[in-house]
Amino acid sequence: MQGSTSGTGDAKSGSNRLVLAIIATAGLLIVVLVWLVICPHAVRVRLRHGDVVAPRPPESPIRLAVAPVLSPERTVEDYYHFSRYLSVRLQHPVLLVQRKTYGEVNELLRQGNVHVGIICTGAYLRMQGGADSLEAVAVPVYSGGMVYYSLIVVRKESGTSSMEDLRGRRFAFTDPLSLTGFAYPSALLTDLGYDPRTFFSAQIFTHSHDGSLRSVLDGTMDGAAVDSLVYDFEVQRDPSIGERLRIVHRSPPLGISPVVLAPGLDPKLRDAIKTTLLDMNKDAEGRRALEHLGIQRFEEPAPGLYENAAEILRKAQVCKERNP
Repeated sequence: MQGSTSGTGDAKSGSNRLVLAIIATAGLLIVVLVWLVICPHAVRVRLRHGDVVAPRPPESPIRLAVAPVLSPERTVEDYYHFSRYLSVRLQHPVLLVQRKTYGEVNELLRQGNVHVGIICTGAYLRMQGGADSLEAVAVPVYSGGMVYYSLIVVRKESGTSSMEDLRGRRFAFTDPLSLTGFAYPSALLTDLGYDPRTFFSAQIFTHSHDGSLRSVLDGTMDGAAVDSLVYDFEVQRDPSIGERLRIVHRSPPLGISPVVLAPGLDPKLRDAIKTTLLDMNKDAEGRRALEHLGIQRFEEPAPGLYENAAEILRKAQVCKERNP
């Protein structure tokens, strides 16, 4: 009788352990399924040491670098929908990457550490002509055109009405590789007969166009050179900015910043990225992603699009060589 009772207890204990194991396994499966439903190729962004990164997905992501035309926080906000759209259409996770300077983004592309770049025209042209040349596969179209401008802006109450009025004042440039935020105003001063290094009493690099605008608005700087697209976006978001600032100079039209691919990118991936960009405006989700950036569509670069910009860079380089 005792042996029979012991055998029955062992059987019940074993049965209980089996039931608990089944419940634990089912619970784990439910957690995994919920995660997969909520996060399919999701682009989750956070700041870490100046980068904007996503948790590493189970497969190698497409790395998208965006030059610091805007501040890091604004770039995350504005490019979230764009990167998510690419992820869905390419059926591949997309990782958004940032660096502090245009040069650091160029270096990522040069070394193949990112696959796609949205970079300044000046930074793009400086990467041309060698083994590390970047391929411009698409350019954004804003208000029907592929051009933008360098704007010299000041506070309205300053009484400043021209670039020459800023002599001996404080000035904000964007980045040493920026076309609109550095090369153009440097070339302009050279044309006016001045040395850009000594024209201002103080000059800084803000490393973002919205940062340059803020430096003028808050009185830190007396003037700044900014990208016309960023200026228009900021005024659209906050009309008071346009009421407080004056544009005292506008450059000739310049070829707009391109989307580029790193050297040596796999041809199939190259074609998939290019086709996705050029077709974005053909479906509702793509149009919504473009609207967040103020873009109508992407097109292939027009012939001669960057001739004016290349001439400005040559002029700025001559100035630098004359005044090392």
